[in-house]
Amino acid sequence: MTSARLLVFTDMDGTLLDHDNYSWQAAEPALAELTKQEIPVICNTSKTFAEVKQLHQQLGLSAPFIVENGSAIYSANAETADQPAHNIGAKRQQILSELSFLRQQGHQFEGFNDWHNEEIVQQTGLSIAEAELSGQRQYSEPLLYKGNEQQKAQFIEYLQAKNYLALQGGRFLSIQGQCDKGKALLKLKAEYENLWQTPVITIALGDSQNDCAMLEAADVSVWIKSHKAFPTIQKKEQVFYSDLFGPAGWNETMAHILLLHSNKQLKPVTTS
Repeated sequence: MTSARLLVFTDMDGTLLDHDNYSWQAAEPALAELTKQEIPVICNTSKTFAEVKQLHQQLGLSAPFIVENGSAIYSANAETADQPAHNIGAKRQQILSELSFLRQQGHQFEGFNDWHNEEIVQQTGLSIAEAELSGQRQYSEPLLYKGNEQQKAQFIEYLQAKNYLALQGGRFLSIQGQCDKGKALLKLKAEYENLWQTPVITIALGDSQNDCAMLEAADVSVWIKSHKAFPTIQKKEQVFYSDLFGPAGWNETMAHILLLHSNKQLKPVTTS
């Protein structure tokens, strides 16, 4: 049997990027080793196309990437072709229309569509240039819900009935279409298996609730330590937890997983 190849899917904020200052330098040793071994690193994030395009250039990544919580998949040459290879999620304008109706019904919230770039900076800690990229959303609306928990539950229930998802991330409640990071992971896994003509073992790293679908879908699942409790998933095999936060935890767990792989101790446990 041909030896399986690895495919790495990673959340960004709080995972590969530090939650507070958005640095990734602590993960550089593991990123360098993945590059050396020709293992693709696929960003699977709530961030926008504009944000990930810039991060790709800064990090020197060359794989496809997934934006806005599984809403669209862009090919590896997206620096020159800015149309998605796979358009999965709902358009943002549809989402904003539903949110406008909910606001008229008395629900209280603020989202990116309500804020100028300066306000996005205040809410996220991004620079003004980064805030401008983050505001260029096409498939989702991150927001802060201001009502109580009962009202929030009703808010989410209404959106679900209208075929939208409300995913809680590290900072925001993200409203989007019926898609998630896990479905996008499985789609790319199948494409790589077809491209490589060999079994693929997927590794997924995340730190918050909106990463659950991705970690459930992956063969190897890694929770990166944050200031909140680790989310729970049903999957039990090949689930790892970092001792360190953010990119330091990313580096720590990836080094361990690469060692396991070199000793042939990893296996596919999910099916695409």
